[in-house]
Amino acid sequence: MDARNLGGRAVSRSTDAIAEGLVSFELVLYAAVGLLLGIAGILILGGTVSGLTRGIRNGDGAVEVAIFVLDRVLLALIVGELLYTLRFVVRTHEIAVEPFLYIGIIAVVRRILIVTAQFERSPQTGRALTNTLLEFGLLGLLVPALAIAVFLVRRSRQPETPHI
Repeated sequence: MDARNLGGRAVSRSTDAIAEGLVSFELVLYAAVGLLLGIAGILILGGTVSGLTRGIRNGDGAVEVAIFVLDRVLLALIVGELLYTLRFVVRTHEIAVEPFLYIGIIAVVRRILIVTAQFERSPQTGRALTNTLLEFGLLGLLVPALAIAVFLVRRSRQPETPHI
């Protein structure tokens, strides 16, 4: 055996060791992120129950309490979808686009609810009204854009049928 072969094996072994170390670190990182997302989900649910009971006790309006609960439920769905995506990435070692599109749709709907609630509490005029209406318009365009993106992603995964 010549020196180049021995050197190649040493480089190959060290490359494999580095790759294994990075994979281990990646798994630890994903586990930590998953744990933190789980804790965030629990805190969101606890805060939702706490806010719901506080709103009922304080005699807040039914619509205001419902918007609060819906906002928190959508936030919990976002965290749940992130956990699902993280689990999918760990299992398949691929990053999927579709869950992020769903997260985007949920986030846009959540923002629409928040802006609507803020607008109902204190109607705006002038520049603030223009900014709110502009935000509503952009959010309204984002929902169908994200839905079309989901459709296109799903369609691209389907095998093409042969033309007869």
